[in-house]
Amino acid sequence: MEQDVIDQLYEARGRAYDPGRPDAVAKVHASGHLTARERVAALLDPGSAIELGVLQGKAEWGWVHTLGGVDFIGTVDGRPVITSSTDYSDRGGGYGAGYLARLFGLAQQNRWPVVLFVDGGGSRAQSLEGTGAKFARLQGRYPGGTGFFEGLAALAGWVPLIAVVSGPSFAGHATLAAFCDAIITTRGSSIGMGGPPMVEAAFNIKLTPTELAPVEMHERTGGIDLLVDDEPQALAAAKRLLACYYDETSGEPSPAAAHIRETVPGDSTPYDMHAAIEALVDRDSFFELRPNYAAALITGFARMGGRAVGVIANQPAAPNGGAIDEDGAGKIARFVQQCDSQGIPLVSLVDTPGTTVRGADGTPQPGVSRHHARPVRALHHRSVPLFSVQIGRAYGLAAAAMSGIGSAHTLPQLRLAWPTAEVGVRDRYSQGFDDVVDPAETRDKIVAMLRLLPRTIPPGPKPRPRDSW
Repeated sequence: MEQDVIDQLYEARGRAYDPGRPDAVAKVHASGHLTARERVAALLDPGSAIELGVLQGKAEWGWVHTLGGVDFIGTVDGRPVITSSTDYSDRGGGYGAGYLARLFGLAQQNRWPVVLFVDGGGSRAQSLEGTGAKFARLQGRYPGGTGFFEGLAALAGWVPLIAVVSGPSFAGHATLAAFCDAIITTRGSSIGMGGPPMVEAAFNIKLTPTELAPVEMHERTGGIDLLVDDEPQALAAAKRLLACYYDETSGEPSPAAAHIRETVPGDSTPYDMHAAIEALVDRDSFFELRPNYAAALITGFARMGGRAVGVIANQPAAPNGGAIDEDGAGKIARFVQQCDSQGIPLVSLVDTPGTTVRGADGTPQPGVSRHHARPVRALHHRSVPLFSVQIGRAYGLAAAAMSGIGSAHTLPQLRLAWPTAEVGVRDRYSQGFDDVVDPAETRDKIVAMLRLLPRTIPPGPKPRPRDSW
């Protein structure tokens, strides 16, 4: 092969890398953000990155490649991960000729987690590969691949999906984030289906991206899972969340374990359930999701004896005393389903006065709604072990929402109570505890049961046969 052909190849590649586009890189840095490649480099283990899609071929007008969007296979803490990243340095960060659809196919085949950095304004109006080819690629109609949205729908419940939003994310980018199991965002970012130009055209209202769909609003309404201050924190959170899906060989208890009896007062004084969680799980392992949404209900990942577990807990220190409202019911159900899809056992810490609904004026009042059936259904259909610890109150449907209903299939594999537990009259004879234990015994009993129950990842949804190109 002639040297000038090789030289042309490397010159074309060079234009895709950050050193070959200094003006675009400077513009991204001036906005206080990392470039797409810098994000991926910070996420993946050094030396592990395999990039796809730098060049996709050569047409009569020149080499076909994508600037701004980058697609990689690599490892995080030695474990395989697929990641794709866009930034606003090339045509608004829109995805076009990238290999994201191809990567979704690889994720399906190998059950590799996917991390998406989704800043941008959606798909591009124009693409180097032409309208017909672009439409076909988006639909996934080529060998070995799958479509963008259809691909993410197929991956949901099959592999962990994590989105990181650290800037304006609109239209297709927002949709990509919405398909993910967890959305991590930075302050000042935004997620909306229609960007400012669309809103202005439709309603004659001028708004900035952060005014239109701020992530701070999504945090309050449950639309995101974690809000952090900046991109380094978002990258650290993404790495830590990926680790939450895996077991370790062992895990040491937290120093707080020595004070577990002190976490719950002997009277009816409200207390912070986080203290009990920290005392039960491995040292520094608890990773909370959606902490400021439905705050009467705590959900997050942790480890116990090295095993990955999902934690569901009532929060007696909440303004409603830990009652399960409609948002809390949905929060439980969604988290149970996430854990079940990845074979992660559940630990439920129970102390709730009951269920509530919102009245016509928006104020909470005692009662139940169809939303409260969601966690009961999710617990009934789960395939993973459930360990419940009743610390305080649990009455009626609230007890079922936290630990299943009275049948052999859905009851916890281990149902413990602390001496402070209370049950209602109608609950007293229907779901007996396996044991009433000293709080200091609780961790060891659950860890011992986890050792008897090997982790099994459910088969999940099967990809359907695809049309060929």
